[in-house]
Order: sequence, then C-alpha cells, then structure tokens
Amino acid sequence: MNQIVQSPPRTGINEGRHLADNKKENLTGFGSKAVHSGTNHVGDAVNTPIFQSSTYKLTDERYAGWAAGAHHTLLYTRITSVNAEAVIDKICALEGAEDGEVFSSGMAAISTTLLSVLSSGDHVVASADVYGGTYGLMTEEFPRLGIEVTMADMTDPTSYEAAIKDNTKVLYIETLTNPVLKVCDIEAMTTISKKHGLICIIDNTFTSPWGCQPLSFGADLVIHSTTKYLGGHSDIIGGAVVGSREHIENIFHRKVHFGGSADPHTCFLLERGMRTLHVRMPKICENAAELAKRLEAHDMIERVNHPSLKSHEQYEIAQRIMPKGTGMIGFVVKGGDQAALSFMRGLTMIYEATSLGGVESLVECPFNSSHMMIPEDVRHAAGLVPGYVRMSIGIEDIEDLWSDIERGFANVE
Repeated sequence: MNQIVQSPPRTGINEGRHLADNKKENLTGFGSKAVHSGTNHVGDAVNTPIFQSSTYKLTDERYAGWAAGAHHTLLYTRITSVNAEAVIDKICALEGAEDGEVFSSGMAAISTTLLSVLSSGDHVVASADVYGGTYGLMTEEFPRLGIEVTMADMTDPTSYEAAIKDNTKVLYIETLTNPVLKVCDIEAMTTISKKHGLICIIDNTFTSPWGCQPLSFGADLVIHSTTKYLGGHSDIIGGAVVGSREHIENIFHRKVHFGGSADPHTCFLLERGMRTLHVRMPKICENAAELAKRLEAHDMIERVNHPSLKSHEQYEIAQRIMPKGTGMIGFVVKGGDQAALSFMRGLTMIYEATSLGGVESLVECPFNSSHMMIPEDVRHAAGLVPGYVRMSIGIEDIEDLWSDIERGFANVE
C-alpha cells in the first residue's frame, strides 16, 4: 500500500499530484489558477479530499517545522490543515501574494490582522463607513487596548494623510465601502502609506480578486471575508489575509494565540467555491450593472450607488481600480426607511437576509442590520440615509430579478 507522504511545509501533504508545483506556479490565466492552484491530489483524487482530523502524526520533519515556528507545518488543525493549505495557495495565486492565512470568519481575519501590527499607543487611520463589524472593533475594542483611531474620508486620500500622527502605524481602507459603495483610490492611498512608512491594509471582499488585486497597486495586506464571493454559495463562514511572507508569519502567530482558525470542511467548501469564481463574477456583475441602470431611471428611487454608473462620484477612479465592477448595489427608496422595508417585504425571489456574494440575490436595509450599532448621525454622514437598501445580486435571469424588484415597488404605499 502506498503511504501518504509529507511534502515541503508550504504545500502540506502531497501524493500523486496531477500537476507539479512548478507547473501550477506557471499558470497565467485567472480561471486556470482558480481551478488548479493549491489543489492537492492526495490519492490521485481530482479535488483536495477533506482531512477531518484535529491532529497529525509527528515526524522528524514536523518536529523540525515546529521548532522553526510551526508556520505551514501539519501538526494540529488550529495551526493549519491540508485543506487550509490548499485554499491559502489558491487565494495567494488569485491575489498575486507571497503567503496567506485563513480564518474562521472575516472578522477573525480583520481583528487578528490588525492586532498583529498594532499595539497599545499605536494609531490607525480608517473611515466611518467601513464594514459595521470593523467599525465596532475600532471604536469599542481598540480604545480599551490603548489603540487610537481617526476616522477620515476614504474617498479623499488627503484626509487620510492629514490624519497621520507620529504614532500612526496603519492606513485601513476598503476597495469598495460596505454598504455605500464608495470607491477607494488604492494607488493614492498606498503612495501615502509608503511615503510615511505605514502599513496599508485593505478589505477586498466587495470586489474579490477577480475584480481587483490590491497588492498590484501597492497594498501591504489584503483581507477577505471568504464567506462572500470567494465561497460564493452562502454555506460557509470564513476569512483570509494575504501579503508578504514577513507580514503573514507575524499574523500566523497571532492566529494561533487568538484561535480563529478555519476548520477543514469549511476550507474544502471554500476551495470548491473559488474554482468557479471566474465564472460566477461576470454574470453577477453584468446583472448588477443592468439593474443599477434600470433602478436609476425608476421614479421611486432617489439615488443609486453603483460604480458602473457615470453618476457615481468615483466613476473615473472605479474605471481605473475595479473596471469589471461589482455585484453590490446600493439605492435609496423614496419615503425613507419604512418605504424601504415595504419594498423588501414585497420581494418574493430576492431574499431578505444579511451577507452577500452568493449565487442567489439578497437584500437588506443596513439601518436595522449590519450597521444598526453605528450611531445614526454617523450613518447619515457616511451616506446611509433613510431609505437606503443594499442588494447583493446573484446569477439569476435578469428579467426575473427585475420583475421581483417591480413587485417590491408595488408593495410601497
């Protein structure tokens, strides 16, 4: 009987690989990388099998890896797993990164990454319209830890630079803000971060690596909630961060201490989802752009936020940073929050639920969901005005989506 043998620490277990590592590294197309990068053909399986094990046999090689810090060494699933290593390799291939780590949630990735580079007395510049969970971390938890935060305007890089202090360590941005869909000029932000010797961390969840690869614009660390577009099927919770080996090794040790590790079955489903990212995203973005155009012309709508529209304030920046678009749409229903709620309750196919990035379309009002804990005045100043609706568009037929949206409008009195 053939034994499963230990490969070099970076790739976990390696038996009977269909493509040698050097051949996988030579893949140039995004789709080919999405399908093949990272996949570990143990036992000649076409997919990476699920290694539902909490621990691994201790060998001389693994003892040596443990002594060297245990990074990417198969010892214990809180440290890593065969399935975790497969998805790390795949995400790194798609983002063009040296190394990465996966986590049990997007917030685990965000909090672990930030607390790996920030200490008491440090300062971070961010924006009030970041993801609600990130805002809560920065405004509720960081002050307890002695970490200062200044909220600037993510659409105005000069406001970020003006907020920099002697103790500033991090500039935190999002490719596309959640849920107002403001586009960040990543190039301008990374120019500022490098000028001042700071770390630029970006949440790229809303575009996915198919839509934008922030490392190519100079970002230091890229975070994803893999729950969303990378997983793509609304059936997992996960997170990831990629960047340089030096940064990731530092984050790895904090991940081990904080315990936010991804389990093997989640990683298996994540790898499955990423293999079709390049197929799902074009349809999702095509649907979203068409619906945004139709919504903008609707007489029950005050405003539509989508970077494909020339009316978007950062349209020109979007064409440079994320020209492929996004599946997210934000719009304001005339009549305020009650009208927005009535609109949602009139939908029969588009599902009223939080989260995004799946093959099915979802809708929510941020004021009573993802951003309910953010003070009202802060929400309004960030663009989350009464009547604001966030919609995540899926891969359904466009006319069925539009018919459902019309049903929603018909429910507004």
